[in-house]
Amino acid sequence: MRVRARVAYLGVDFHGFAENPGVTSVAGEINKAITLVAGEPVSVTCAGRTDKGVHAVGQVVSFDIPDHISLERLALSVNSQCGPSVLFTDLEIVDKNFDARFSAVSRTYSYRILNSRDLDPFLADRAWHISDELDVDSMQKASSYLIGEHDFSSFCKKPKLKSGDTVSLVRHVNSAEWNSISETDLFFEICASSFCHQMVRSIVGTLVDVGLGKIPCDDMPRIITLSDRQAAGRIAPPHGLTLLSVKY
Repeated sequence: MRVRARVAYLGVDFHGFAENPGVTSVAGEINKAITLVAGEPVSVTCAGRTDKGVHAVGQVVSFDIPDHISLERLALSVNSQCGPSVLFTDLEIVDKNFDARFSAVSRTYSYRILNSRDLDPFLADRAWHISDELDVDSMQKASSYLIGEHDFSSFCKKPKLKSGDTVSLVRHVNSAEWNSISETDLFFEICASSFCHQMVRSIVGTLVDVGLGKIPCDDMPRIITLSDRQAAGRIAPPHGLTLLSVKY
């Protein structure tokens, strides 16, 4: 039977989601845990591969296991083996055609910034600390230019391809907005059909440069149009990024 599971994890101790021999990864730990219960090799498919240090509260995976296995027993076993850094928060049997990656219609990420003079030890691995004051209004205006369908080459790490192969970096952004729960605790939330490698972190880094006055907010359309990674700002560190949810 095919199973869909929602997964939460703290990315600090992992070298990304994807299984990678020789390093500890989220998928590697999950695969080992499920395989132990299933009694046969199991490999999960995820909605979006997160980089080293990136977190998730709503990652989604799909995988096949023997029909006789109880989902309740599976969840308890996986959480016992992988928790508290990685946890299954929901499991259900789905149609065999369901694929966590290709069936998804959108993903939503959040990026957290601590904009204060002083560090917060409880946010050291959850938020990017920026001590200089940010102009959030300018950052929000710049964010509005991201909405819609664009070639996001200026914000994506170019994929390594075989000679002659091409890949589209065109994506459709549904929403992009800054919010705050206090004057110093800022959240950037962005929803898109899908994201290319380092897209959200590159966007955040560019928006922070806007907020610091290094890039005019009205330069965002030009940066997008240039389709040149050198035209955009820095890449934000991974630990402020969280995959919030996936829509199907």
